[in-house]
Amino acid sequence: MTQLTKERVEASALKIRAALTGNYAGDARQLVRDVAESFASDIEGTLRVKVPELADSSIRDLLRHVLEERFATILASGDADESEARSSLPVVNLKPSEVIEQRKVRMSLASLYRYVEANKFYCVVPSGQSNGREFPAWQFAGPVPELLPPVLLALRGALRTEVHAFLVTAQDALNELAPAELLAGAPFETRASLHPSQQRLLQLPANERLRKVLALINGPGASMAA
Repeated sequence: MTQLTKERVEASALKIRAALTGNYAGDARQLVRDVAESFASDIEGTLRVKVPELADSSIRDLLRHVLEERFATILASGDADESEARSSLPVVNLKPSEVIEQRKVRMSLASLYRYVEANKFYCVVPSGQSNGREFPAWQFAGPVPELLPPVLLALRGALRTEVHAFLVTAQDALNELAPAELLAGAPFETRASLHPSQQRLLQLPANERLRKVLALINGPGASMAA
């Protein structure tokens, strides 16, 4: 598998995971079609190299159909392994190796660092140290990997400490929820209780929750806009 193909598969996996939890911001049916087409193309390309006599358009169409049906079935049934519903968000930070070991993301350390550079995840400096990297664990929960990139892109240029503080600090405009909680649709595990107004915000569709967080960054008087 080439590096480009591997990263495309990883990106597709993040979207599929969001769709399994019902929090994919786009059209889940189109996602199924796109992923099935992508995988079918990759398989056909392998066949052209290894078994040329099997690589024709009819094989590719069959592969796409089977994959599309399978993905649609998984989404409809809510695959138990991928759709784990998290009732609360963790507040711990993870070492890079822990992110990989705990299967928070299916990628290598090098890929994880590239994702930070690409504004897909973010890291902080470990407490009491002047350098190094740790990853707030909340950003790997539920639909967050799908919703976080546009937020990090909007915060581009801010210090890492400012980015983290913004994401985990309760905001008046969000009924005292933190942006992290709104993105995840779940409260931090340290929150004792939820007010009904907060619960209503957490139950909004994913794209609406994302819009509210972005509005905090880009709205009038916002101090962290790039």
